[in-house]
Amino acid sequence: MSISLSRASLGFLVVTGIAVAGAATGGGCKKNEPSADPIPAAAAAAPTAATAPAAPGAAAAPAASGPGALGKGIIRGTVHLTGKAPEAKPITTPDPFCARQGIKEEDVVIGPGNSLKNVLVRVTKGAAGNYETPKMDAVVDQNGCMYRPRVQVVMAGQTIQIKNSDQTLHNVHTYKGASTLFNQAQIPGMGPMTKKFSDGGQIIKFKCDVHPWMTGYVAVVTNPFATVSGPDGSFSIENLPPGTYTLEAWHERLGTRTAEVTVSENEPAKAAFDFAAP
Repeated sequence: MSISLSRASLGFLVVTGIAVAGAATGGGCKKNEPSADPIPAAAAAAPTAATAPAAPGAAAAPAASGPGALGKGIIRGTVHLTGKAPEAKPITTPDPFCARQGIKEEDVVIGPGNSLKNVLVRVTKGAAGNYETPKMDAVVDQNGCMYRPRVQVVMAGQTIQIKNSDQTLHNVHTYKGASTLFNQAQIPGMGPMTKKFSDGGQIIKFKCDVHPWMTGYVAVVTNPFATVSGPDGSFSIENLPPGTYTLEAWHERLGTRTAEVTVSENEPAKAAFDFAAP
């Protein structure tokens, strides 16, 4: 169901930034210059394995098909912010429902010890083969006048349910780079929209033109070796075959960092990424 909007209001933030170094067991860290685009071109990667610790936005790993293979290797790591964290400022709005939610900016979310939440971590090189699309639907929920989760991973072709759990009008405006993919209104009580993104290697940005602070990201990937850092900045990627991989950490405001990680089945490989405060 599509309802055109003639009165989208407000204008808010999508900001860019810079990032600092990553390190990992088994290989040297390679630094990327952060892109001026807050949504840099994505390389193929994927959701966390089903056995990995739960992380916001992570999906269950599908079975491999064709030459794609799963193994017993694990990468565990952390993401931190160096320097002073920006203040999460309260969001003001004339919408009475959203005004009651007590919402704050979430483009940089800091946890204990300056840990950094909502960082997409994925294998971009070293994983080959075809993997089945998960049968379980992913969910993007407009809840409390925010997109939940803010960052998540889906496999190419996986069904995504887009819900409005709020008692106010939202519209779902999605972008691939600067190009609009779709822009649909969702009134209170309306059933979920169902969407699929068939092309792996992209990060889709979700916005709401009615409430412009609302921002979310869906990374569309083609293998199951990716996740999103949790509230304590930790992440885990499991089911990797032994080998050397390029690992990328992406943050919506702070850019990207990369590291080479050598994985064996004997013990978990470790990786750490540091991003500079904006």
